[in-house]
Amino acid sequence: MPSTVLKELANKVGIFISHHDTYVSRLERAIKDGEEFTHKTCHECNFGVEWDSTVVPVKSELPEEVRTLVDEIEKIHCEFHGISMQIDPKNPQPSDEEKLNRMREMSNLLLRKLLALKRLLSKRLVKEE
Repeated sequence: MPSTVLKELANKVGIFISHHDTYVSRLERAIKDGEEFTHKTCHECNFGVEWDSTVVPVKSELPEEVRTLVDEIEKIHCEFHGISMQIDPKNPQPSDEEKLNRMREMSNLLLRKLLALKRLLSKRLVKEE
């Protein structure tokens, strides 16, 4: 695996975090204000579109430990969206609080895994120098 691919992936982690934070902020604001929110799947959101165009095409070439972490990130990201899509900000339900808590847990886990990916990629790149 060329180190340029690992370097590009490491550089993209901040973009993935930014996309995710923006989505969560918009959803939380819609919930707080009881406004319309257009949910997106894990492949339709900005994170997913960027991920699917930059990470998925090179996934099979990634070192095993990196690929394992990438798979975990994909699973968590899609689970996050699955939970968030169950919440309708314009029609609050008593069960929403539990869903919000689970969504926040998944969001925090996703961010931790993304940071772990960045650390792992950085370590691998240092070894290659």
